[in-house]
Amino acid sequence: MVTLLPGFQIQRGDATVRGFSGTVGNVLIDGQLPTSKEVSVEVFLRRIPASSVDHIELIRGGADMHGYPILANVVRGRGVALQGRAELEGAITHFGTTAPKLAMQVVRQGASSTLEMSALWARDFGMQNQNGFGTRTRFRPDGTPLQLSLYSFPKLTNIAELSTAYRQSVWEGELSLGLVLKQERAYSGVRDQIYFPTASLVTGLESARARNGEGRLDYQRGLGDLGKLQLFAVHRVEEQDEISQTTAASGTDMSRSRFNLREDVARLAWQYLDGQLKVESGAEGAINVLSSRSTLTLGGTPVILPAANIRVEEKRVEFFSTATWRFNPVLMTELGARYETSTLTQSGDSRLTKDLAFFKPRWLTTWNPAPDHELRLLVERQVGQLVFRNFASSTSLNSDIVTGGNKNLEPAHSWNISLAWERHFWNRGSLVVEARHEIISQVVDRIPVFAGGQVFNAVGNIGNGTRETILTNLILPLDEVGLEGVTVKGEAAWRHSRVRDPATGTYRKIVGGQTFGGPSFAFATTNEITYDIPKNNLQLGLTVHTHGGIQEIEYRIDEISTNHHDVKLGAFVEYKPTPVWTIRAFGRDVAQATSYRDRDVYAGLRGSAPLRFVEHRKLNNGAVVGINVQHDL
Repeated sequence: MVTLLPGFQIQRGDATVRGFSGTVGNVLIDGQLPTSKEVSVEVFLRRIPASSVDHIELIRGGADMHGYPILANVVRGRGVALQGRAELEGAITHFGTTAPKLAMQVVRQGASSTLEMSALWARDFGMQNQNGFGTRTRFRPDGTPLQLSLYSFPKLTNIAELSTAYRQSVWEGELSLGLVLKQERAYSGVRDQIYFPTASLVTGLESARARNGEGRLDYQRGLGDLGKLQLFAVHRVEEQDEISQTTAASGTDMSRSRFNLREDVARLAWQYLDGQLKVESGAEGAINVLSSRSTLTLGGTPVILPAANIRVEEKRVEFFSTATWRFNPVLMTELGARYETSTLTQSGDSRLTKDLAFFKPRWLTTWNPAPDHELRLLVERQVGQLVFRNFASSTSLNSDIVTGGNKNLEPAHSWNISLAWERHFWNRGSLVVEARHEIISQVVDRIPVFAGGQVFNAVGNIGNGTRETILTNLILPLDEVGLEGVTVKGEAAWRHSRVRDPATGTYRKIVGGQTFGGPSFAFATTNEITYDIPKNNLQLGLTVHTHGGIQEIEYRIDEISTNHHDVKLGAFVEYKPTPVWTIRAFGRDVAQATSYRDRDVYAGLRGSAPLRFVEHRKLNNGAVVGINVQHDL
């Protein structure tokens, strides 16, 4: 339902961002944002039976838009009822790997309270580009073979999750409480069967366990003519234990990294509405702590890693205020500002105390020059958040990645200007085109750090850069041209970026997790075609994802690594024999798209050392077919 709203595209937010601002998506449930960082917006929506939805509305220019021009609000019926959903799924690849799933949710809707409980157990294939079965080859710079092998790097993740949420009208307001417990155990058995120049076998494993716990409180209360008050608090803990190992005839290499994270956030916001004026102001405080311990042994010999054992603590306060004014039915503007101040304290192998402060203004103007047309101009300053794990060392031996910690890392910040045009047509059709320009300071990428007489890759700042992006989103119902029930959905992205490479002094694209790299004019599309046949309670669908030249590139100090994949195809058939039963047969990656990783590895620091070898890796997870059965209670 939500994905078919004209002009609307689900934004997930970023759950990895500390605090509350910037982590939320653009979907409301009964007028409230899903405040859990452990449960995504898509999961929240999938848990809601369609029969319990009263209506869905689009909100433009509300008092609290959380930085989005449009919000979708899914409003459930308020009658007293007991509802739920049970879900069973089974999937298999042509390699014989299976992925079962069992999920259940129960919702008790009362006159003034709501109780939700859900449980999930599932196994995930890990269909990422870096996993699967295939080959790995290495060549000297002159093109002669150096090493040829059959290579497998599959991944399976077992997921278990329990969550509960309770909402109650109390003290002339509404109190919401939530609890989430989650565990993920990922395992990869790696096998590198070398057949040139001599036959040999290298085996390895990648193991990762993550345990998460989250408790949250949200209280909202009307103040009559004085507006509305909201108090939000969350406590999160996370424990991660990662092991990487490779074994060859020459010996065994092993690494282990353990991380413990804690986050405490409190937010107080006031919202006020007076005619066409809407105001929101408030403050948010957060305390975040990371403790990390990392070890690496090569052939039984310990290696000294930079920032192997550290503790990082952040105390952060943010003040914010936003005012929205609708001048007339076709013109609206929003002015806002945030001021963030924080203190970072590091102890252990690296010691440092750092104070940071940023002012983040924002201006959004919306204009409807004609019916079914909307223009949006946005100017804002954004500041990225530091990823705590980048302060600590980590290793993946099977991916040939050793990353050192960097205590001097600072967040990237940018001035962003964007112009969007939204056009509605054919009742349910819409087209959104957005052009964005970013001027970035302190670009985050890879730099060298030194420890124990060795040099390591680390995440650091490399200077200033720019980035241009064009995004399009299309919903095209074809009823008007005689294809009743057929809807085409498409998303496309074009990106170009520029930053000076510190190793070579030449300009290149921005990477390091901030954007996609690739050719100067890179393009990617995701398209979906659905065919609804209501009289037969049937829906058919086909998805196509193309990379179109866009590549994920990483410039490390001694190598350049590029990842890309072929066209991916998916299909499904969904049948509802009765209003409470849904049967869905699906296929993912039915074209068995190959994923590629190409590495140019240098004999020392890139830019001054000669090319050592070139590696090409091709992996395929295989086509996935499965069936999903749901029963609404």
